[in-house]
Amino acid sequence: MRLLLAIACLLIAMPLIQGEPSENSKQRAEERYPQVFRTFMPEAGPSAFAVQLSPNLGLCYDPLRGGVNQIWRGRVDLTPTNLAKINQVAMVPEAVFYEERLVQPLHLGAIDAPVERRFKGYRYEKDVVIFEYTINGHLISESLRMTSDGSSVERIFRLPKDGGEAFLPVEPQSKSKVSIEGGSEQSSGLWTFPAGGEIRMFIRPRDVIISHLPVKRRTSSPLAHSCS
Repeated sequence: MRLLLAIACLLIAMPLIQGEPSENSKQRAEERYPQVFRTFMPEAGPSAFAVQLSPNLGLCYDPLRGGVNQIWRGRVDLTPTNLAKINQVAMVPEAVFYEERLVQPLHLGAIDAPVERRFKGYRYEKDVVIFEYTINGHLISESLRMTSDGSSVERIFRLPKDGGEAFLPVEPQSKSKVSIEGGSEQSSGLWTFPAGGEIRMFIRPRDVIISHLPVKRRTSSPLAHSCS
């Protein structure tokens, strides 16, 4: 009888023992990157995203304006968004090295074609955040990742086959160097890309000097995050 009682107590205690996460496992979960936060960001629409690709590299992704508003060194401070009844915008580090001012810069079919953009959601893959949206009903995915040296950002746009030629004006930057692959520059800062192709954009601070920007390539099962 005593033996049966001891076994029953052990069975009851096992889920509690096994289910209690250790401090190390909690810390590892907090250190996983990329990290995405939907919050209030400066100079962005009300549904923007703070994306930390690492503790030392982050950006603001704004679906309303249609792109990456800013890229910075350091970590965004979300404390102001939780301090008051009327939330304040998050605090971006001063070390901003990329700023985008154009609204809805990516066009399909013609540079002056109207843009009706609908945000579909985002998902994680290993070392990558993928945002998905439609322009005039055509699905586009945009991947954001940190280069393997940790200094720079790579953006990859996967274009629809039935959307026509893509047009993307690229603004001059004083604190970063922007490199484009996958298309041709038709005039100063205006790039065109074939339907069904990819736009590859590398953005690095001007004070980082490296011969080329290697990017880690890993695969994993995606975790979907969607918004209606």
